[in-house]
Amino acid sequence: MKPSRTSFRVTPLTAKPTGHVTRDALNRDRGLRMAVEFAPDADATVGRISGDIDVLAAPAFALALAHLTDGGSRSRIIVDMTAVDFVGISGLSILSEFAESARRQHIAWVLAGNRAVLRPVEAIGLDAIIPTCRTVRDAFERVEKIAHS
Repeated sequence: MKPSRTSFRVTPLTAKPTGHVTRDALNRDRGLRMAVEFAPDADATVGRISGDIDVLAAPAFALALAHLTDGGSRSRIIVDMTAVDFVGISGLSILSEFAESARRQHIAWVLAGNRAVLRPVEAIGLDAIIPTCRTVRDAFERVEKIAHS
């Protein structure tokens, strides 16, 4: 079964669905892009985030993560940040808050990220509360293990 997909662009001023946005458009307005996919076979929600998560994009990033847990109905979440180029301290703070919220809601989640994401997470010790992987494939395996533990 093919995963269903909801795609929208989130900017600091709005979180309305906008349809397809090209990479060039994102670079021009420095908007944050997020696509949410529901994978029914894996019983997981995948939020794919790309762009720079700096102080200007932080409010939109927080909205994007909140969208993943709408009503707390999702029990497994993968935050795919493998296409993120930069994460500032405000983005790291939001990830920390998301980790605490997910813990309170009993949501199993994993952050998949590249070096630009995982290095700062590890450098400030957030990897102690945020489960991380380098690939989305590994994240699927890890979120299943977390959910069953």
